[in-house]
Amino acid sequence: MTNTENLYKNIRAHIESHYPMLYLVTFEEQKADDLIRKLAKDDNRKIFEWNLARGVVNFEHKQPLINYQDLANTLESWLNDELTNHFLIIKDAHLAIRENPLVVARLKALAQKILHDADTTATVIFVSSQACIPPELEKFITLFELPLPDEAAINAVIKAFVEQFDDNIETKDLNDLTMAFRGLSEHEITQLLYRGYQQNGQIDGNDVALVLQEKEQIIKKSGILDMIVTVEQFDNVGGLTQLKTWLKQKADVLHNLNEALAFGVEAPKGVMIVGMPGCGKSLTAKATASLFKLPLLRLDVGSLMGKYVGESESNMRRALKLAEAVSPCVLWVDELEKAFVGIGSSSTSSEVATRLFGYFLTWMNDKTDAVFVLATANDISALPPELLRKGRFDEIFYVDFPNKSERENIFSIHLKKRNQHADIDLKKLAEKTDGFSGADIEAVVKEAIEMAFVNNRVAPTTESLIDIISNTHPLKEVMKHKIKEYEEKFKDLKIKAAS
Repeated sequence: MTNTENLYKNIRAHIESHYPMLYLVTFEEQKADDLIRKLAKDDNRKIFEWNLARGVVNFEHKQPLINYQDLANTLESWLNDELTNHFLIIKDAHLAIRENPLVVARLKALAQKILHDADTTATVIFVSSQACIPPELEKFITLFELPLPDEAAINAVIKAFVEQFDDNIETKDLNDLTMAFRGLSEHEITQLLYRGYQQNGQIDGNDVALVLQEKEQIIKKSGILDMIVTVEQFDNVGGLTQLKTWLKQKADVLHNLNEALAFGVEAPKGVMIVGMPGCGKSLTAKATASLFKLPLLRLDVGSLMGKYVGESESNMRRALKLAEAVSPCVLWVDELEKAFVGIGSSSTSSEVATRLFGYFLTWMNDKTDAVFVLATANDISALPPELLRKGRFDEIFYVDFPNKSERENIFSIHLKKRNQHADIDLKKLAEKTDGFSGADIEAVVKEAIEMAFVNNRVAPTTESLIDIISNTHPLKEVMKHKIKEYEEKFKDLKIKAAS
């Protein structure tokens, strides 16, 4: 049974059980209409539709039936009508409901009428691109998402398109395009097929590049994920030898994924990097995407929070589906401890965070797409213990302040990066910077070069760098008590060292 067939069966069961309000989340109104039309035919229902653009319209041809009425007045009419075997369709629901207390009140009254009036047989069906459920309606509404086409459906769309132009497509090209189209709607797939055909008069594997361009556009337009363009290379990460070796091993698997899977190797899930601020966690995330030769997406869980019931969860689902659509990719969840803060307490915001956390864990366990999750965190004690369980991530690494040899390496990287090749005693600098983070060292180098430029453009020297070091208060000193607390917690948890 396909995803669409499962959805139809589930919705039909809710209608037969007299659920008053159903909410379909989809960008594809035509597919929603097809589903509603089938449900209405099977149950002999009459369909009334209201949409934000034209008011009350004929469901089939979308022509207005009366002069434009806003949703509040339309609901008033429905409250006064005899509703027998009706589907009441509300399109653009999130825009019509938002910030409109009269609409919310009348929807609540309509739900009560459907539930308690024996002569009323109706189901309200909201259709919208995103969920917007005010708290007053939460108990009346059941949320559904129209599924994106699976591989079999995508394959069928491509074949039908090719046959439409009396053309053929190689099996390998068909398989490559089917994989590339995963995560896109049927409408988006068809548009891209037309673009590919318009370019060179055929559909083949070369059109995969078009798909990737479209996916980048989808990320930009979504506003819930950032696509990070990174030029950072692995050679720019100082120290962290164990972590770097581990990531290079995963890169080898990802670059030969089909062969690795056939050999019995499991697809990499991801890694969590925890530890001291300013010690290379974010830099490693960017360099990892370059090493894997994959796009880097950054997920800010805080930006997903919405003020309506279900909105935050809907944003989370959209974000993770977008990541799957762009896969293979690296999904960077930065400052993970802040994302799910307050889980387990009784506040409304923590309830939302708990639901988001639960959905994220389920997705981590069940995902089959090549999305490598790279999570970074400073305060591991703030993370829910469920997230640290073996199997959520392939490995968890602890990043400490760099040791002496690593500090030498970091000084060398930052000096070379800024075209400074003068004779500088790196060992001496490393000895003077015990307790400095990588960010502290970078700040020292930047200040030394700036001062050298201002002072007659003379290259920085070991002495000038030491002068700046002596006047610098490193993070380990500034956050002395907090750093000590972190160190004790990391030691107790026995997490694998990155260095």
